[in-house]
Amino acid sequence: MPPRREVGPVIRRLRASGRRLAERLAPTVMDSLGTLPRVRTQAQEAHHRATTASERIRALENRVEKIEKARPTAAAEQISALQRRVASLEAEVQEARRLNRHVAEVTDVVQEVLLPTANRDDDRLREVLDKYRESL
Repeated sequence: MPPRREVGPVIRRLRASGRRLAERLAPTVMDSLGTLPRVRTQAQEAHHRATTASERIRALENRVEKIEKARPTAAAEQISALQRRVASLEAEVQEARRLNRHVAEVTDVVQEVLLPTANRDDDRLREVLDKYRESL
């Protein structure tokens, strides 16, 4: 077995003669071998960009999913708030009706009292005053 120092120059000579043979037989292949590192770098960069884009797409899909889940909840909360508001307004309307009825009764009493004595019906006046007292 030859010493290790001698193997290195032999291998270099074999590779050099192999390159020369390949350049003669397929010159375009040899030219393209020189561009391999650049092409490899471009392929790695493209792979990195594709991976990044995929991650961004997944992140956006997650955001859309969260928004879609939140939308019905927000709508339900708004509906619930509106229902509470309508109930409150209905109660206020009932109170306003009750007060309007009370004002009408007071107006009737005042009208009975202010009528001239000749046109006044005392029995009717007592009845209206009793009804007013009961409503208080």
